[in-house]
Amino acid sequence: MDTRSRILDAALACFIESGYEQTTITRIRERSGASNGALFHHFATKEAIADALYVDAIASFQQGLWDVLRRRPRSLRAAVSGSISHQLRWIEENEDRARFLYMRGHLDWDSPAGAQLLELNRSLAQAYREWMAPLLDNGQIRPMSMVMLNAIVTGPVHAIARRWLAGQLRSPLHDYLDELAGAACAALSGTPASSRRHPRSLARQGRIRLELVNDDGSVIAGGDATAELIARTPAPHG
Repeated sequence: MDTRSRILDAALACFIESGYEQTTITRIRERSGASNGALFHHFATKEAIADALYVDAIASFQQGLWDVLRRRPRSLRAAVSGSISHQLRWIEENEDRARFLYMRGHLDWDSPAGAQLLELNRSLAQAYREWMAPLLDNGQIRPMSMVMLNAIVTGPVHAIARRWLAGQLRSPLHDYLDELAGAACAALSGTPASSRRHPRSLARQGRIRLELVNDDGSVIAGGDATAELIARTPAPHG
């Protein structure tokens, strides 16, 4: 492992264990085994280390999204499922990096790392626009900004992932894939999510048992009858 990678790995471990504010650059250097000269050759400040760690994590995550697009998914469902599946799998396989990304929140866009991340995001967004163009033309996807599309597809995944990383959810993240993909496709296309359960068709006729009961509860007379059944739509709750 090269010196830069050792420094970033040590920084990630320190940030997760102690938090960003409590971690010193001296502690990162000691944990990495790098000399002062080697560390400052790569990073001038602790913030520069954190920024590089952030960009590297996002680049690693985005590589999987590029792989999804290179497979040229032919339907909205295939692309959404592939993207969400990758996001869930990456978080499961990179728990500490995912925790760091959520902890760090965002970068200063005016910083060198922020500019680098902005370029990564622009390239990926353009690739998604090109893939989406035919689906927009034939009406499979409603017109919307990339900001909205990203929020619809990844927002719910982030909410689930945060709870999973906090230990509040016991099931594997992939157990939520179908529901997350279904909800995202419904929002992007503007059509209701399909239900997995289909109501059984009602019988058109049924037999009814009629009884005439006295005041003391005794049955005076009884008989059977056949009735035509009519399904009625329940009134909406307001």
